[in-house]
Amino acid sequence: MLSIFSRKVRLSLLLVAVIAFVIQGSTGDIHVAQAADNVINAKDFGVKTNSNTSQSKEIQNALKYFYDRGMEGTVYFPKGTYLVDESIRLYAGVSLNGDGIGKTIFKKTGSKNQYVIGNPILRNNSDRLDVKLSNLTIDADRTNREARGEGQVGGIIIDVAVSHLTLDRVEVRDTTIGALLRRTRDSEITNSRFDRNNGHAIATGHESFPAGEFRNVKITNNQITNSGGGSGINLSRATYTTVTGNQIINKTHQSDGYAGIRIPNNGANNTVYNNVIENYPRGIFVLTGATGNNVYKNTIKNASLQGLLVESDGNTFTDNEFFQTNSSLKPDAVIRLSSANNNKIISNEMTTYSGFSSIGIRVTNSNTNEIKDNITDTSGKSVSIEGGKNNVNTGNRNR
Repeated sequence: MLSIFSRKVRLSLLLVAVIAFVIQGSTGDIHVAQAADNVINAKDFGVKTNSNTSQSKEIQNALKYFYDRGMEGTVYFPKGTYLVDESIRLYAGVSLNGDGIGKTIFKKTGSKNQYVIGNPILRNNSDRLDVKLSNLTIDADRTNREARGEGQVGGIIIDVAVSHLTLDRVEVRDTTIGALLRRTRDSEITNSRFDRNNGHAIATGHESFPAGEFRNVKITNNQITNSGGGSGINLSRATYTTVTGNQIINKTHQSDGYAGIRIPNNGANNTVYNNVIENYPRGIFVLTGATGNNVYKNTIKNASLQGLLVESDGNTFTDNEFFQTNSSLKPDAVIRLSSANNNKIISNEMTTYSGFSSIGIRVTNSNTNEIKDNITDTSGKSVSIEGGKNNVNTGNRNR
């Protein structure tokens, strides 16, 4: 019995060896064996961690592996810092995965003024990207580059039309603009961090492209911190996009007039809810041309200009909470409508410091707005309607 068992074991081992030989020997390329589950290691293509030279070309070669073979797959980047002097160009169907935020780092080096990650290479004139970036950090090294007199750059720029892009557990730090995604649709930015951006953390659209080129994107559960300027999320020309669960928090106030969440340039039919915005000049700012946006159950803390500023028509703002607890800030109003028509301002609530005297809700040169069942908290005027006509002011009360 033992002899029979031993022969079976030897036959099994021989079979395994033959299979391995066929997989490697038939192609002469060990990477095919590694790619059996469609994952390859960037280091197998000569990509080096913690080197003092740029790894841009080696990274591109690793990303091309699947693309050149007409396959989808993932390139794994082990922990360490990868210097890049030229933009990393994503390839359709080829994802990047690291060992975690702050562990796998793509860091800008050199004199070229290029974003860390740039426009992708697509396939067969299709805009379908099918790429996921996960578990890594994109570091534009803006602060050090400025100190050295070098050009500062952003983290990610994609200004061609793409779909099916996912950023999940990605950090974008020390940049001008964090992620500039002008023509992206059917995509998701989730569970990610944007820290120390000196422009918008997440920005969409462009004046050269019509509204709706950025559409149907989910921006969820991200952290945006320590902004030096711009908006946390700037939804220019964005449509049918959902923004929820984001923490958009500054330690200190910016000196500009931007907002935690800003919807300019005909951004329409977006849903913005359950976000926390703190220490921005404006909490939420909806500009001329933006319409059909539904903004509800957001928490806005300590705005220096307005908690909510509306300069557009046909939007709904309900059940948002405003906290003005910093007595050094003197906003002209907590909620302000200016040349804004046919909006609904319903069941919003304010909590302020003792002695707060700014206007609760201020409406100037605006028509046919419904201002209903809001709770203000001011020793000044609760609701001030200045000019305009057919505005409904009912059920509002002051604490």
